[in-house]
Amino acid sequence: MLPKQVADDLRQGKHAQAQSYLSATIFFSDIVGFTQLSSSSTPYQVVDLLNKLYTTFDEIIDNYDVYKVETIGDAYMVVSGVPKENGILHAGEIASMALDLLDVCKTFKIPHKPNTLLKIRAGIHSGAVVAGVVGTKMPRYCLFGDTVNTASRMESTSEALKIQCSSSAYQLLEQIGEYVLVCRGNLQVK
Repeated sequence: MLPKQVADDLRQGKHAQAQSYLSATIFFSDIVGFTQLSSSSTPYQVVDLLNKLYTTFDEIIDNYDVYKVETIGDAYMVVSGVPKENGILHAGEIASMALDLLDVCKTFKIPHKPNTLLKIRAGIHSGAVVAGVVGTKMPRYCLFGDTVNTASRMESTSEALKIQCSSSAYQLLEQIGEYVLVCRGNLQVK
């Protein structure tokens, strides 16, 4: 998966240099109880579930100025503000997208367990990031830096069907307005 401009540059034989971005917002989500769900499902059922869920997610994120970085198992990672910078709007793009992804989970049916509610846990963080293409045989557009790690920790310490937001993302969302944010208090995330 490569952003269009990056893919075009590579096709033209240009070397894709890593680039730093001063401000971007990263979203991570995970399926709550995925290990248990997987152990009580066949591998085919797990693949079917993830395909249906990520197809649904992909349709939703197309409505936002975001780029899906990757999916690994049940983890879904999206960024805004990279590779196309958008001022501070990246925080709002990710927050609105995250709310839509949570909403769809409330009605999403697990194909082989239609009476089981799918719950995701999500986290977002804003900050500086470095982005670049890694590999030549199967090049991947990857993000690096503390912002990535903190966004991942926001997700892993979040609650089911909630979006945990770091203080830096919170500050940007406050500037944008339109969002209702509830403080959870101080959390140890490292």
